[in-house]
Amino acid sequence: MKKLKFEYRTEVDFSGNVIDHGFLLRCIPKEDERQHLESYSLDIWPKTDTIIDRDFWGNSRIQGAIAAPHNDFGFCVKGEITVDLSRPRKGCHPIFHYPTEFTKTSPAMEQFCKNALTGMDNENELSKALKLMNLIYGTLIYASNVTNPETKAEEAFALGKGVCQDYAHILEALCLYAHIPARYVAGFMLGEGYTHAWTEIFSDGCWYGLDPTNNLMVDETYIKLAHGRDARDCSVLRGGFKGCVMQNQKIYVHVEESL
Repeated sequence: MKKLKFEYRTEVDFSGNVIDHGFLLRCIPKEDERQHLESYSLDIWPKTDTIIDRDFWGNSRIQGAIAAPHNDFGFCVKGEITVDLSRPRKGCHPIFHYPTEFTKTSPAMEQFCKNALTGMDNENELSKALKLMNLIYGTLIYASNVTNPETKAEEAFALGKGVCQDYAHILEALCLYAHIPARYVAGFMLGEGYTHAWTEIFSDGCWYGLDPTNNLMVDETYIKLAHGRDARDCSVLRGGFKGCVMQNQKIYVHVEESL
């Protein structure tokens, strides 16, 4: 069990004024058997009324709207959370057995999976998923600005490069093809940087987190924001507005162990 302090800030600057700006945030860490929020504060600017509820997957969701003209938007959430992986996350919704358009496999991916799991028929799902993660890590190249939020697993696999979203989608897709229940996760990891993404797989009655970008099993230094079928279910910031503007976004994440 670990207690972690976290801060997550996003700032969006517009080149001019926008109006009728609606937004949806998933920036508050998820509370479940393994994560307990000790405390947190949330600031959103410009100030506006919001509604906080939970989506179908139990992820915290903040919705709001800003009608008045404004040329910037941002939010900051900070707090303290306890993570205890000794508590099992049980139960697997049937939908996590099936791919979405973002986690479909190509023939090349299917052959990759078959080759990877040759001789592993008697191994459990976790062992197979770890093998796939290790091979993905050794095959793909981490590269920014070659994919985008709409890039599908099969497209990133064909490119042979991408960012954490692509790594997570590819591992999820391969696991699903191998009949291993899997889902996408958005969150933070220890240190300073940006939001992160990884995959969870269901094996022997329990969920396990696998981080293919770093070839690591998820431990108690990771904080989950949301999980779902793919990145669309876990979008940290979504929205729309009226205005013909350019926008620049800055993201800051910091996670440290609480003393």
